[in-house]
Amino acid sequence: MDTISSGLNAYVDQISRVGGELAPMVAKGMILLLIVLFLVKYLGKVVAKILIKYGMPERKAAYSLTGLHILVLLVGALVVLNMVGFPGALLFRIIMVIVMVSMAAYIIAKPYIPRLPFKKGNIIQIGDSFGIVDMISVMYTRIRTFEGKVIYIPNHKVLNDQVTNSSERPNRRLDIDFFIPYDQDLDKVKEVVGKILEEDEIVLEKPVPRVVIDRFSPNYMEMKARFWVERKHALTGRWGLNAKIKESFDREGIRMASPRLEITRNR
Repeated sequence: MDTISSGLNAYVDQISRVGGELAPMVAKGMILLLIVLFLVKYLGKVVAKILIKYGMPERKAAYSLTGLHILVLLVGALVVLNMVGFPGALLFRIIMVIVMVSMAAYIIAKPYIPRLPFKKGNIIQIGDSFGIVDMISVMYTRIRTFEGKVIYIPNHKVLNDQVTNSSERPNRRLDIDFFIPYDQDLDKVKEVVGKILEEDEIVLEKPVPRVVIDRFSPNYMEMKARFWVERKHALTGRWGLNAKIKESFDREGIRMASPRLEITRNR
């Protein structure tokens, strides 16, 4: 009995001695780990904002941020493990091998990595979703629609769907359709609408604006005013011109027709 008791006491003393030696190192390691996690969370946000501010696309900034997170965590793990007695030199060599292999794999695979055909702030349409790109992450793209909705689209779906980027080119073409009865003065109609397009400040001089007959219908001519504007006027450019055309037609006595839907019954 005395032998068992003395052995148990010796075992407890050994545990206490080891605990007393390791406890400070574990405590320091935990504190350092918390500091590393804090840096990863908050320093990463600051770095991402700086990269985007200086022109880096948001998706590349997200990849850079992920790489920074991994690097900080590896360095933190190296220091913590070194504090608790793990051979630091061996761990450093392992980390360097991982980093070099990862860099080599990225350089080789970079030409084959698909890129999203837009950036933050672009006006795009993906499927039925139309709006402004609000955020781009590694996993998804966030679109803010003009109705105030927020849509999250996985990037793999973006890469496999048709994407229309309305912000890719600096200028956009707009068309205004209106309907004129056959008894109206066609030359006068073209003159009035052409003058409006010529004088309006949002309409670009080149390509030259045109007023044409698009097609003939049984009761009226379907006419079209075609012109180009800067991209910022693409969504609202028609509104003011529509009002000017209507006011000028009323002032000049030009009558517009209303499109008709004819329904025929087969007997």
